[in-house]
Amino acid sequence: MYRESVYEEEWYGTGSAGAQEILNEALRQTPWWLISMAAHGLIGIVLMLAHFTEYESDKPVVVETSLQEDQPQEPDPELKREIWKEDQDFETDEPSIEDQVLKDAELADHVETDNNEDYESSKGIEDARSDKPFQGKYWNGSIGIGGGAGGCFGGRFGGRRDLTTGTGGRHTRAAAGLGLIWLANHQNPDGMWSCRKFMMNCKRGSCSGPGEREDYDMGVTGLSTLAFLGAGYTHRHGKHKDTVKRALRAMKERQTPDGCFGPKSADGHWIYNHAICTMAMAEAFGMSNSNLLRASAQRAVDFLIECRNPYLGWRYGQRPGDNDSSVTGWAVLALKSAKFSGLHVPDEAFEGALKWFDQVTDEGYYQTGYVSKGDAGGRPAGMEGKFQCLHAMTAAAVISRIFILDKAARNRPEVLGGANLLRQHPPKWDVNGGTIDMYYWYYGALAMYQLGGKYWKAWENALRDSLIPTQRKEGCERGSWDPVGVWGKAGGRVYTTAICTLTLEVYYRYARILSERR
Repeated sequence: MYRESVYEEEWYGTGSAGAQEILNEALRQTPWWLISMAAHGLIGIVLMLAHFTEYESDKPVVVETSLQEDQPQEPDPELKREIWKEDQDFETDEPSIEDQVLKDAELADHVETDNNEDYESSKGIEDARSDKPFQGKYWNGSIGIGGGAGGCFGGRFGGRRDLTTGTGGRHTRAAAGLGLIWLANHQNPDGMWSCRKFMMNCKRGSCSGPGEREDYDMGVTGLSTLAFLGAGYTHRHGKHKDTVKRALRAMKERQTPDGCFGPKSADGHWIYNHAICTMAMAEAFGMSNSNLLRASAQRAVDFLIECRNPYLGWRYGQRPGDNDSSVTGWAVLALKSAKFSGLHVPDEAFEGALKWFDQVTDEGYYQTGYVSKGDAGGRPAGMEGKFQCLHAMTAAAVISRIFILDKAARNRPEVLGGANLLRQHPPKWDVNGGTIDMYYWYYGALAMYQLGGKYWKAWENALRDSLIPTQRKEGCERGSWDPVGVWGKAGGRVYTTAICTLTLEVYYRYARILSERR
């Protein structure tokens, strides 16, 4: 079992920047009536002083008042420790680390100037605990002093602690945080991420592991953006908000008039890029309720619906006539995020996806095929037969059924049968043994975490033991994962780092609806 060795300071931050964010968050969580009372009290004191002070009669009296939260005092270390105490389930007496990578990734806060937006992050751990229902929008609890419904986007704004099962420990959070720092450091100035040319952004030497497919840049940009959103960072909130803002602007600039994100290649594989970016734009809108993102997100959803085959699922391109479980899985997750966010999604899209998954799932072992029952699934050129685990499509089908059916999925044989198959094949990092499939691990982690109990127990430690020790610890590559496994060669280091970070964020990305112990 891997014993954790990364310090918490790498995730929460140290020094004045960390204290500034702590105090700003405390001010945002202060009830409006308490702020109002303080303001009126201050004005009253100033007026009283003005009344009892002697002034020369020929000089006007000017009374000025202001409430500012700029430049707060740095709290002493003991107070800072108490502020974070309720958000920790581990010891905090380890020394801090000076790390240039962390310093380079610190992004300066800025004042938001977008009009027609009035947003506050979800307040407190309790309002965003990730075992509350999917139906609640996370911002319900942000007004006044009262509590609100749980967030459909899990515990992203709840102090990163799931009150039921924890968040995988401090080092799981630290690993995810370092993944985000690496991604932030390797974002292009225009807001995109590049599969092949990300090394031009290296700050400490040069990273290895470029991908082969430049036409996947749109997809890895969406995937990287999802990693920041998964940890609670939006274009208006958190130290990575500039990174997210640049990414969202880049996606909007590359959205075509019909709603598609990025150009359409002749082979039709652009549908992956579009589905992933649709998911990112929908979640960004849902998490911020920003009018600047609504139109782009809805047009992307509408175009994704247009690409679906009538009465079934998706494949390459627009209504190609054939279907596959991989594209259909991404489309379902994108449309579910859109529905969570209040965008219009027709129910028949989900019904068609279920019908497709039923067609390619066998009734014996409940394995889901790629384009037909019992098939081995797709592999990139040159990778055929090199990887043992062939259950990525089963994982995609299980989580899709859970997201579509909600609590009705609890006792469905296709869900439990597929989950039992996944239980027998937990993650294992073995480069020579051909077991590395980060795409499978991502879908499988989502599904097994939703089911919880014995299912999640079979995966949780194996997942951490596969991802945390193998994360790069030195130089410019620190925080990233090597591009090994099935799709690493195509997407490169950006792809593997984004999808591994998303996988480690499983504890707080989505609300947990199947929360019964199993």
